[in-house]
Amino acid sequence: MNEIELRVVEALLNKPDLADSTFINYEWFENIRLRNIVEAIQKLEVQERTLFNIYSEMANDGSIEYKHLVDLQGQFVTDANFDNDVKSLHKMYAQRNLELSMDVYKQSPRKQELANLSEAISELSKIDEEDDNGELEGAIEELQERLATNQPAGIKSFKRLDDLLAGGLYGSMLFTIGARPAVGKTAYAVNLAYQIMMNDPEVQVDFFTLEMNKREMLNRFISRSANVDSQKLKNPANNLDLAFTSMITSGIDWVKNHKLRIYDRILNLGGILSVIRKNASKAKPNKYVAIIDYIGLVKVNNRQDRWLQVGQITRELKIIANEFNVPVIALSQLNRESEKRKELLLSDLRESGSIEQDSNVVAFLYRPDEENKSIVRLSVKKNREGQLGDIDYYFDGKYMFFKENSETI
Repeated sequence: MNEIELRVVEALLNKPDLADSTFINYEWFENIRLRNIVEAIQKLEVQERTLFNIYSEMANDGSIEYKHLVDLQGQFVTDANFDNDVKSLHKMYAQRNLELSMDVYKQSPRKQELANLSEAISELSKIDEEDDNGELEGAIEELQERLATNQPAGIKSFKRLDDLLAGGLYGSMLFTIGARPAVGKTAYAVNLAYQIMMNDPEVQVDFFTLEMNKREMLNRFISRSANVDSQKLKNPANNLDLAFTSMITSGIDWVKNHKLRIYDRILNLGGILSVIRKNASKAKPNKYVAIIDYIGLVKVNNRQDRWLQVGQITRELKIIANEFNVPVIALSQLNRESEKRKELLLSDLRESGSIEQDSNVVAFLYRPDEENKSIVRLSVKKNREGQLGDIDYYFDGKYMFFKENSETI
């Protein structure tokens, strides 16, 4: 069963008045049994919505037992994300409806089918237009709570990077890191994830690798965490001495003890968004980060020009970062014009317009001195919430190791 559908039903069984305070259409549910439960709840008055009455109201087709309702009610944890779950539920329904309308139109491209397709597109786009009355109470309460409880401003990573970001990676942030090929952008993303999890082992990191497979990425995390030569990991059977084996075991234990997930088969935008939506909706505040390596390889199910597709990718990533109040880090390649000069510009991002516009933070990773391969600089060129500046790192590619240079400008 879909976890979002389950959470919504669990909440409704424990707090039936939610069915009146938030608009829910039982047709949004893909699972028939859960759909029947919601339909039964909505048919009853609030005071009548006992478990027995809900069961009695349902069509007695044998698809669900009373015990199942009791189990669902007992699985309830919290309704803190109820509104977001309902919105996600509606959006998934609209996406299914859109896919169905597209298939029908392809088979029979007539005027009525085109009108149905346009209506499906319109419904999906409206879901992202949240009601906003302009009131500030929620934002003020959040700020006061942070002050009262001394909560951190964001998720901690590298110290100097946190300083530039005014405290760390914050919710709703789309952080784009651009680099030329072979500079070490994937290695830097691995180190960023490593630093995040070292600072707080409770942070979940979803790492979408579209350029490498899961085994290659695992090797990189083991190399970084256990200080193992990454080249030797390509064929560990040739290095079976006790010390090497012990180091690999240590690296494996580190991965097991942290909340890292690596995805190498999810290549399209819809799949990436679905995973982020599923995991971010369950995460506590400041306990989730998504990393996409890299934007240029993300597939979109349309035949638009690539710059329009990239616009859709960055727009959707920004929307989901806002929706679940989580940071999303996206890597990007630079265009060939960037190779003609030393100083990098925002326009050097490949298909740059939308990336620059949608990102809260844009930074470039490059070597300030090509003769010194061990120094890599991160140059923050756009930062809505903090400062611009440069951070120099010592980089050892053999061990996948980035360390902030204390003498950074």
